[in-house]
Amino acid sequence: MKFNIIKRGEIFINEDYKDLFLTNLTFEDIWNFKNLKFFRKKRYKIIETYDFKNKKIFIKKYFSYPKEAQKEWENILFLWERNFFTLIPVFFALSRDNRAIIGTEKVKGICFVDALKNKSIEISFFISKIAEFLAKFHKAKLFHQDCYLNHFYYDEKEDKIAVIDVSRIKHKPVLEFYYQIKDLAQLKFSFSVYLEKKAEKFWDIFIKEYFKINKPIYNKKLFFKILNLKTYMIKRHTERVIARGEEI
Repeated sequence: MKFNIIKRGEIFINEDYKDLFLTNLTFEDIWNFKNLKFFRKKRYKIIETYDFKNKKIFIKKYFSYPKEAQKEWENILFLWERNFFTLIPVFFALSRDNRAIIGTEKVKGICFVDALKNKSIEISFFISKIAEFLAKFHKAKLFHQDCYLNHFYYDEKEDKIAVIDVSRIKHKPVLEFYYQIKDLAQLKFSFSVYLEKKAEKFWDIFIKEYFKINKPIYNKKLFFKILNLKTYMIKRHTERVIARGEEI
């Protein structure tokens, strides 16, 4: 799927949303949108929401690290072109003083974490869908690098998994095995966070489904040894960050 991206003034715009930018043509215009609702603050960025024609737009304002915002925008377009579901792009702009702003439409479907809380979807089914998605993602030589359960959504109508927070994605990197292990280790760690005592049970479901599509090319025992070591390292790092009172 391809979006028609046009440029108006300083802003790159999904043409489907051009009516939002009839007068808002500069970076400062969209930075200072009125009627924004605060959603979350995370280190160097603020996330706000804006209602437009019965749609909710998430607006990320970057006070620094503009390249991260640019990569997210580029990767969103890149993934849609390859038929991987993700956020719907709305607009993107860079300032001259190291700021950036990106707008995306709220992703369709339900987040894994919400499904877990509400018991709205069978968890084993959701996990098998994530396994299928990630196996195909890796076979396409794509690696998420922020691969946690809270970044996966399931769109029941389309019967598709969508993934968010895509600024770190790697495509055809050198040492693909390293990035594959990192994705899987991040995911396995998040199983322990969200699924607690049931983590191992559901991890077994995940890895069996994953290997049906993307079989390991290395010795399985070695594969799991490296994976478990990386998972432990992520757990230890996370615990240290929390102990220091820092934001993850």
